[in-house]
Amino acid sequence: MKKRILSIVLATALVASMLTACGNKAETQAPAAEAPAAEEAAEEAAAETPAAEAAPAGEAPAISHDEELTIEMYNVAANYQGIQTGWFGKALKDELNLVVNIIAPQVSGDGEALYQTRTAAGNLGDVVLLDNADMLECVDVGLIADLSADIQKFPNLMKYWEQIELFNKDLGGIYAIPTEMNTNGPTVYMSETANSMPRIPWDFYTELGRPELNTMDDLLKVLADMQAAHPTNEAGDKAYGMTLWKDWDGTSIENVNQITKWYGQEVNGSVLIGADHSITPLTDKNGAYYKMLKFFYQANQLGIVDPDSATQDWNSACDKMRQKRTYLVWNNWMLGFTNSPEVGEKGANYMGMPVADMNVFQTSDYYYGSGRVFGIGSQVSEENKLRLLEFFDWYCSPEGLTLQHAGTEGLIYTVNEDGTYTLTEDGFNRFTTEIMVPEDQGGGNWTDGNNQINQWIAASIEMNPVTGETFVPDLWASTIEKNNTKTTKEWQELYGAKNEVEYMKNTGMMNPVPSVNLALAIDTTDIGLIRSQCKTLVCDTSWKAIFAANDAEFEALWDDMVTQLEGFGWNDLVAFDTAKYQPVIDARKAAQ
Repeated sequence: MKKRILSIVLATALVASMLTACGNKAETQAPAAEAPAAEEAAEEAAAETPAAEAAPAGEAPAISHDEELTIEMYNVAANYQGIQTGWFGKALKDELNLVVNIIAPQVSGDGEALYQTRTAAGNLGDVVLLDNADMLECVDVGLIADLSADIQKFPNLMKYWEQIELFNKDLGGIYAIPTEMNTNGPTVYMSETANSMPRIPWDFYTELGRPELNTMDDLLKVLADMQAAHPTNEAGDKAYGMTLWKDWDGTSIENVNQITKWYGQEVNGSVLIGADHSITPLTDKNGAYYKMLKFFYQANQLGIVDPDSATQDWNSACDKMRQKRTYLVWNNWMLGFTNSPEVGEKGANYMGMPVADMNVFQTSDYYYGSGRVFGIGSQVSEENKLRLLEFFDWYCSPEGLTLQHAGTEGLIYTVNEDGTYTLTEDGFNRFTTEIMVPEDQGGGNWTDGNNQINQWIAASIEMNPVTGETFVPDLWASTIEKNNTKTTKEWQELYGAKNEVEYMKNTGMMNPVPSVNLALAIDTTDIGLIRSQCKTLVCDTSWKAIFAANDAEFEALWDDMVTQLEGFGWNDLVAFDTAKYQPVIDARKAAQ
């Protein structure tokens, strides 16, 4: 009960804060087609958002780096387990004399068992990166250190004091640091691309005559025709319309969860939250989970789903994206594996395909945080706690953010006469080809040496005070100019917009909802048991449904799943999650 009350208090506080800060704010979001436009949006948001109460400033403490400090980081976002090596590992060693050993539950085999074992032992990690609810639970049982006495001594963290203080309001101290924060305002979405929408190779689409896409059936036909025309990639490896992976699954199939956003709903546990502020059960046949699960089933009926999908992991799927062995990608980060200026000049980049009946769910940038938080273990000594706070401070400093989001100077980007940055050829190709790193920058392969923490305190769309542009290279003026290739120009001519976000906003296919970050209700023991039983059934049945022999088997699998779920207590779980996420709806309404 204590945890539930705490969550409600925090949620109420955030809603009240948004009502005060946002009022009846006009739309401040601007398309990120050009860096100046992105800057203008940020400036407008800053002007409209009252300044947060300034945190008392202290002097940065004197911290010795004479001894190397090796820490364990329990990290729910990581896709890698082990010591951070390569160029980013070298930067941590050079700057802070710090070595990070990542403990990654999602690659450990049984993440839930690992979490329970480590929490029972009283030491989850020196640094932890957790989902909000898990962090609250760990604070409640004394596993997380209170940072109140020292955090205000670190100036880069204090840039986000409003967000940090709000999240920790009623916790009795400062225990958690939200991730992906920005200072651009709570309703701004600066990217040129939606988080999720269909994207296919433009050259193959052009070969087919660029047919209209009015429904998912049209998209499936295009993908089937592509695969028929190009059954292999240039190397002769078998290619498919789409490829999936299993290791990201949670309470339901993550690949399905990502594309429910095409039809205006986001999966959260047992419920679907709509862009229209609705909350409905995941099992609703009128909902997007059923619709998009059936989309994958129909794709498999056409023979365009990679048969390795049910067994391969994320890394294998990414390799196929790099090798053009799959013709549909959806998350915008996937474009890093498929697109480059060189490919774009050939007319072959993967481009967003607006399907006429879509209503894309898109949250604004994470002003208040993304739903995950950093913390420091309570067993850490006072001396080392300061060093870890120093790490957090560096991590959200201009220097640290540049390294995380842009990479290393000389290899990945160069500095222009006006102080702005330009990606090198290696920089443009860093996600698609093997880039070797000079020994003085850490050596090895660039991808292997990339930041394996895989989560940030400050978002990449923050403005770099050194350049006046964002930290993320995608929105640099030089990048936008270079990316304006044959592919882009042909896409812009066809759709009459600079980018997919502008097109979908202009046509009403996407109306971003405010991003909020709440401390939500923690599962009771009974609810936790129900959720565990239900998620196994939902995931197992969903995979079977994708590969069902026919429509009758698909429907039978779904209906039998629903019956079994109800026997497990599904309706109680839905009721719990509906109450859990209602504060999210309230906060979004308050921020609009």
